[in-house]
Amino acid sequence: MNQQKVRENLLTTKNWILENQNKEGAILWDKKGKWDIWDHCECLIALAIYEEWEAFDKGIRYCMKLINEDGLVKSEFINNKVTKNFYEAHHAPYIFLPLLQKYYIDADQEYLESFRKEIQKIYQGLQNFKGKDGFYFWALDKNGYADNSLITSTCSIELSRRAFNEICSIIGDENLIDSSVVISETKLISKRFNRDGIDRSRFSMDSYYPLLCGCGNKMQAKETLKKFYVEGLGVKCVIEEPWVTLAESSECIIALFKVGMKSEALKIFSEIMQFKNTDGYFPTGYQYELDIFWPEENSTWTNAAIIMAADCLYDISGKQKVILL
Repeated sequence: MNQQKVRENLLTTKNWILENQNKEGAILWDKKGKWDIWDHCECLIALAIYEEWEAFDKGIRYCMKLINEDGLVKSEFINNKVTKNFYEAHHAPYIFLPLLQKYYIDADQEYLESFRKEIQKIYQGLQNFKGKDGFYFWALDKNGYADNSLITSTCSIELSRRAFNEICSIIGDENLIDSSVVISETKLISKRFNRDGIDRSRFSMDSYYPLLCGCGNKMQAKETLKKFYVEGLGVKCVIEEPWVTLAESSECIIALFKVGMKSEALKIFSEIMQFKNTDGYFPTGYQYELDIFWPEENSTWTNAAIIMAADCLYDISGKQKVILL
């Protein structure tokens, strides 16, 4: 496949994401009405890749209305009602990535500057999750900060921090640039990342997310594939489950590309293309022992991740990519 062919092949995928944006601007998981800001921002990155600026702007402004005076947003909504009444550290700051992706494509500095106050407020809200030991607490509720620090959340925060710094440089707020390091090899071995004391190494995300941040190498990437890759199908979500998931496969593709394993990334991308349905979009996952798509849902963020992987490999946007921060 070449750049143009891949771009055209995923037009229906992008269009399905657009179909799931409501009139207020929220990009829902699917027709059931579930929404969270992290997955919404994943979809905004995909829309930016295709330069769907009207829908993109509606989506950004929807987020900004929900973010409170502390720079935070509730974890989950269904049909505009809060269903998870707490805040996750990595959620609100992830909006920096679609904002930066838009700038990479259209160089509209004024658009970034128009959200200067909101950007600063969100970043300050994130810093309040940081403990004395330098780890970021996963969540905040009425009882205070959760005593967990997740690898996936921390890696997302690191990418958001880099996007924040880049935005500050673009809009002339260099004095706000954060030079601290969110994740490192030393931090990665901490038991703090085992949620409620349970080892998280059985999840593929905890294996390849550090690679997305440049924290790891080819040896670790190969070990990830050895544990989670299923020949001809993609990447499993959980090591013991016969279940490949398209979002995890796509994110792993990006991680492989970032450590120099492009041929492996291209192979997995070509394999997951088989799962596109007759309506032009992809399921969340495939249970290969039962030969069924599972769970019984489709998710916009899964399809957004596939578009991001395509842009990583084939440069379908023709511009610099925020995922390669």
